[in-house]
Amino acid sequence: MTKLHKLYKLLNILWSLRYRENRQNFEIALYEYLVRLKQSELLSTSPESPYKNETLNSGSSSGVLLIAHEFSRTGAPFAVLYLARALFALHGVRPVIISPMDGPLREEFEQEGYHTIVDPSLLSYRICSSDVCDFILGFERVIVTSLAAYGFIRHFRGIGKKLTWWIHETDDWFNAPVIMNADLSLLFAACESIWLGSPLCLPLALQYTSQDKLHLLLYGCPDTVLPHSPHESGKIIFSIVGSVDERKGQDVFVEAISRLPEELRTKAVFRIIGSPHPSVRFVKFYKTVRAKGDLFPEVEFISSVPSDELQELYAETDVFVSASRDDPMPIVITQGLMYSKLCLCSSAIGQARLLEDGKDGLIFANDSAEALSAKIAWILENPNELTALGVAGRIIYEKYFLMSSFTANVELLMQES
Repeated sequence: MTKLHKLYKLLNILWSLRYRENRQNFEIALYEYLVRLKQSELLSTSPESPYKNETLNSGSSSGVLLIAHEFSRTGAPFAVLYLARALFALHGVRPVIISPMDGPLREEFEQEGYHTIVDPSLLSYRICSSDVCDFILGFERVIVTSLAAYGFIRHFRGIGKKLTWWIHETDDWFNAPVIMNADLSLLFAACESIWLGSPLCLPLALQYTSQDKLHLLLYGCPDTVLPHSPHESGKIIFSIVGSVDERKGQDVFVEAISRLPEELRTKAVFRIIGSPHPSVRFVKFYKTVRAKGDLFPEVEFISSVPSDELQELYAETDVFVSASRDDPMPIVITQGLMYSKLCLCSSAIGQARLLEDGKDGLIFANDSAEALSAKIAWILENPNELTALGVAGRIIYEKYFLMSSFTANVELLMQES
């Protein structure tokens, strides 16, 4: 093929991207290519298979295999940790946890005695070797956590026993091109049971399977004590915690702050705790939010910090904020309820279905900086109301998120399937 013909072919491909369907297919192909590229890089530096004999022996005696899409300190991986604890409490045997991506939460699993494996190919196998298949066959049940781990079900749906999928995602993930191309109806059919981590997941999952296959399972959150440590300035501390991206709504939070009268704004400290994912789109969003936030001395940006430092920041927090545009059940709000702190929530998050505005929390209209600003102003004008609202929020935690209730629900669901 001549250079002219190659150029003509490339131009035809680029011209075809004006159609949305072609762009989606291109995005999927590019995503899969990058996954395979990353996989080959990781495997080329790996001295041995993660499924060596010791690991196989460990797995076959466990009973339950948990699949996490990553070991990051984010919501879904923490839910895997809480599920592992519940299973250990029920059966006295620790499940094994596999993930394609290492991260800081893996250390916490290991410290608690759980066997963990990092297999970069886990979600992208084309042909898997016999040791991988034998390893998965050694478990009595396999529970996959997160819609992001759909690749495991695609490749091991005829191998994993009593395959269960615990889904936590809502619109953003269900509507992602890579998911829409995955044939969710087929993948759901391969599972004995589908667990939903939020009532917000139900209408989305119902598009692909029947009601009788779907079961609500809210995660449990270990009850810990956190003494309040008032900020040295005496100001009210508002904290929004999580990865900095458009879905989490830090831009809505900063815009709401900008609308406050100065005499109210100076009564508070507004903390944005978290870092962006290292990709161009997320970094660009962070820079935009940072540029606007830096205009106000009351706004503090704090990068992701280790768990012990995060607890210190939590201790100083008076109001936990979630401005998410789409968030099934953010764990930081559950922790805020547990700590008897006032939670100020977007109507788009799962906890908004459990809270009553003005009774056990405050709820504002999704994606409305104006509504959020009004709620912040009310808090600053009525600081004496924080304690009562926080105490009432603690009751919601005890009703829905206690580990004892979570463990009982897990046991019931496992008996049913």
